[in-house]
Amino acid sequence: MARLTVTDAPHDIWVVAELKDGAPTPLTLEMTYGARMAADMMGFYVKVAVPGSDAPDAASTLIQAGADRITMIDHPAGPASAAGIASFSAWLNALSDLFVAQSPEFVMLGATPFGEELAARLAQRFGGGLISRCVSLRVDDFDRAFVGKRPVFGGEYFEVVATSGPAPQFATVLPDCFGPPHRDASRYGETERVALQLETGDQRWPPAGRVDFRMPSPKLKTARRIVSVGRQVGDVEAARRLALALGAEFAGAREATDEGYVDESRVVGITGARVSPELYVALGIRGDTHHTFGIQGARFVVAVHPDPDAPIFKQADAGIVGDPAQVARELAESLGG
Repeated sequence: MARLTVTDAPHDIWVVAELKDGAPTPLTLEMTYGARMAADMMGFYVKVAVPGSDAPDAASTLIQAGADRITMIDHPAGPASAAGIASFSAWLNALSDLFVAQSPEFVMLGATPFGEELAARLAQRFGGGLISRCVSLRVDDFDRAFVGKRPVFGGEYFEVVATSGPAPQFATVLPDCFGPPHRDASRYGETERVALQLETGDQRWPPAGRVDFRMPSPKLKTARRIVSVGRQVGDVEAARRLALALGAEFAGAREATDEGYVDESRVVGITGARVSPELYVALGIRGDTHHTFGIQGARFVVAVHPDPDAPIFKQADAGIVGDPAQVARELAESLGG
């Protein structure tokens, strides 16, 4: 059984493996292959930490995928795939000790529940940067950082993010980030087993009990549909029903806050949010300059107001002169709301 050897300067790319039925998961093999491509550019070795030593075929499979050294961690907590709260804490401590000794510069983990939990806590312990749930990932050899792309707003857009701070840098990746691995049966590498003597029952985060939580409302600036009300909406609940039926965010003009229909965070206008939805429905909003300035980016505006001379109609693509509450109710019913 090998002891941990201590190195000084951060170097090499590490992959934290996950096993299923004693074999590396497809995502683990893909990360190993991706690490191999980055390591060839950087002049690094690819090293894989395997939590658990009861997988005799795992090492050869990982070496074929691109690993240079496999570190199999003997630990009484059991394999990582079976980790509960107590054993998760033990594996966190085991990997922390391993990385303190080995000084990796980059560490990749899978964007799985187990990998996401480990990555966040390891990054916090080492003070390194972390980017999560990447659909593409590369190593910048000039800035010595991970640079990744990840989906935002439900996958409608992608943002490019990079790590910063001291090594090691951490990243979690989604499947198909690097593509299917090329298995080279002629490759060879090293395998070592290390034993880490840690307590297995150290539960560092005791249950806090039931916690009431409400998901925060999405920002109006990114909403695709908005139903907005003004002082003359009449029945505000009918407007809320219409918003629900349309799958839209509920908002209001500045005057709606005076009536208690919306709070400050839901105001559209020059002193509130400037929005650019695909559909904007204005119910009972007269349409002063302060409000119409905030909806200049809207692609299609539908206005409903009892006054045919209301300024909002000049801004609207479609207008209905009538009772906003009645129109909202009929529209909601026709949409099944």
